[in-house]
Amino acid sequence: MIENRHLEVLAPAGDLKTLKAAIMAGADAVYFGGEMFGARAYAHNFSYEDAEAGISFAHARGKRTYLTVNTLLKSLEIEKKVYDYLKAYYEAGLDAVLVQDFGLMQLIRTYFPEMRLHISTQVNVTSEYGAEFFKKLGAKRIVLARELSLSEIKKIHDSCDIELECFAHGALCMSYSGQCLMSSMIGGRSGNRGRCAQPCRKCYELEGSTNKLSGRYPLSLKDLCTIDDVKDLYDAGASSLKIEGRMKSPDYVAAVARAYRWAADIAESGEDFDKKKLSEEKRVLIQTGTRGGSTDGYLHSHNDTDMVSLTDSAFKTNAAPVVSLSEEKINAIATLTARVGEPLKIEIEESKALDINKTSNTRDSSKINGYAEESLTEDGLRNVSILGPVIDKAKKPRDIRSELSEKISRAGDDRIQIDQVLFDMDTDAFVPVGVVKDLRRKAVYDFLGGVTVERDEPLPFKPIKESKKAAKAEKRPQILITCISEEQLKEAADFKPEGFSVIIALNFELYRRIDNSMIEGRNYYLCLPDILRFDRNFSIDDEEIKRLFIGLIVSSFDEIEYVRTRLSGMPFITEQRVYSWSDRSRRQIMNLGAEYISAPVELNEKELSHLDNSSSFITVYGKTPVMYTATCQHKNADGCDKKQTCVLLRDERGAEFPVINYCSYCTNVVYNSLPTSLLPYYSHIKEMGAAGVRFDFTLETGTEVKNILNTFMRNAIEGRDEDVAAEVTRGHFHRGAE
Repeated sequence: MIENRHLEVLAPAGDLKTLKAAIMAGADAVYFGGEMFGARAYAHNFSYEDAEAGISFAHARGKRTYLTVNTLLKSLEIEKKVYDYLKAYYEAGLDAVLVQDFGLMQLIRTYFPEMRLHISTQVNVTSEYGAEFFKKLGAKRIVLARELSLSEIKKIHDSCDIELECFAHGALCMSYSGQCLMSSMIGGRSGNRGRCAQPCRKCYELEGSTNKLSGRYPLSLKDLCTIDDVKDLYDAGASSLKIEGRMKSPDYVAAVARAYRWAADIAESGEDFDKKKLSEEKRVLIQTGTRGGSTDGYLHSHNDTDMVSLTDSAFKTNAAPVVSLSEEKINAIATLTARVGEPLKIEIEESKALDINKTSNTRDSSKINGYAEESLTEDGLRNVSILGPVIDKAKKPRDIRSELSEKISRAGDDRIQIDQVLFDMDTDAFVPVGVVKDLRRKAVYDFLGGVTVERDEPLPFKPIKESKKAAKAEKRPQILITCISEEQLKEAADFKPEGFSVIIALNFELYRRIDNSMIEGRNYYLCLPDILRFDRNFSIDDEEIKRLFIGLIVSSFDEIEYVRTRLSGMPFITEQRVYSWSDRSRRQIMNLGAEYISAPVELNEKELSHLDNSSSFITVYGKTPVMYTATCQHKNADGCDKKQTCVLLRDERGAEFPVINYCSYCTNVVYNSLPTSLLPYYSHIKEMGAAGVRFDFTLETGTEVKNILNTFMRNAIEGRDEDVAAEVTRGHFHRGAE
């Protein structure tokens, strides 16, 4: 539990102008993406120069800046490339990094221990177990899943001493964040790489078991607007109200930031809202821009049908200018002192007027005599000086005053204009340009009354040691089979392949539905719920699970912490959604106690072959889940009867995506229209050194399950390349995700 919380208003920025507008409108902090690794790859992201200026602008006003590095990284990216990328922002004074990739989290904790780590909503933290897990990791904040209710937020806040960031306004995704592969599987543009093509905003026909839904956009949610609920969010434990929209205009962002700052101030004060004023603020927000209307999301309802924008998926805006970016400028003169054997020094002094014909000279001390170290001169003008490292003698002296003058003149803040740069500089002084930029930045911060971020230098980078791709101790390759029906389970239990060890896992819904006598003593594994949430009276009988099952399949870091806390000692295998796109990520996951991991389905053959697969299951057959949702399509089409049903989403090309509702934990899973089959490629998978292969059965009959398993065995033993059907997909095995 975080006590004495200030309720931060966190605004998005797609460019420097929007960043400034957000801060001038009252935002406490701004998040933005750089030129790499952000979850909005198609946004107009910040250049490093603009980001540096934005950090300076924010800090001079006592505000904070967060960088989004919230995509999954491949092995060649997660090492020196991302280290160098982060190092520049770290040295510029960035306040925090927003992260999805587990390997990157470990890298940041190792090399940038003073950098605040914020866990992205892409990680999909949904319980106090996930919050506790990342607190132990060293994270300072978690961006909670959008689907959580006020009571769930409060439970997490009361259970764990970590900051909670909650989405307050903007677009809602149909799928739990980080769990959506729809864009990736349809067109190769992965949301996990910041390249989502938003297929959820397209037209679909929803065909239920008894009805067809009237409405063309069953996957498109209305925009979130929680200004009515700001006080409740604060009381539940929110530390930060997040505004979505890094692709929105400065006027939109400023209008929303201003409204939520007003609401947050009242919430903190403990006073009641003026209902008339609140109504007016909400009216302005809706006018500023929404998609198909507005909703308070999941704060009060698990999956209200009214959240869906059935008839219109387009975003409409009428944002009017609400804030001026103009501020009164302060004219100043900067002086650089660089004498061999003495500390480098930059002074900035406020000036009343300036003779623009005045020139800058070298070693003319008359130009700087009389500049005091105090904050005010005798005329009452502001003055600051910053000392740097001792100056060495240059091996090859050259005149760099023009270059230094250009760097110093770029103050990085609109409130100050450095009209002239003077030099007191030995001709043979070695002056590092990067050091001068850093000193100038600190001097401007101090001059304007901002906060300078003082940190130790990051640790030097050391690449991880090359993986030894040795097989596990057991020689028999593994086959993992997951089932959601009794018919499938019976065929899996009868499957006795020569030369392989078999692990059979039951879907959680199947476990809840069948008699325990069909499970006990069978050495089965249990798939824990696709999404771990303890709302709606959901619970897990720990003792029964220990008695009935010999192992577990986990889908999240919430579930890893749950197992380590409540089911200690039980072996567990991670789903592919506990993403392991690099050897660094894989090592960290295995260090948590995993028995095996499931390889990511978005990596291609070449990318997989470069990884250590000795503990990996590679999926060779199954309909890939492309969405996990709290919204229930069966309920929307037919009404809620708490019965597992398969409904169909049909797109404009006629492709049909099955949707199954798992009622015991109230989650919908949308599956790809075609099964992924790598059955003809077993020899390739074997060459990768994989621990085993995986089959995920969903709608297959018992006969189909038997045929698929037998086809695999013929390929494995006889070296064939047979397949089970004409209409299958190879997934990303050949193309990979963009």
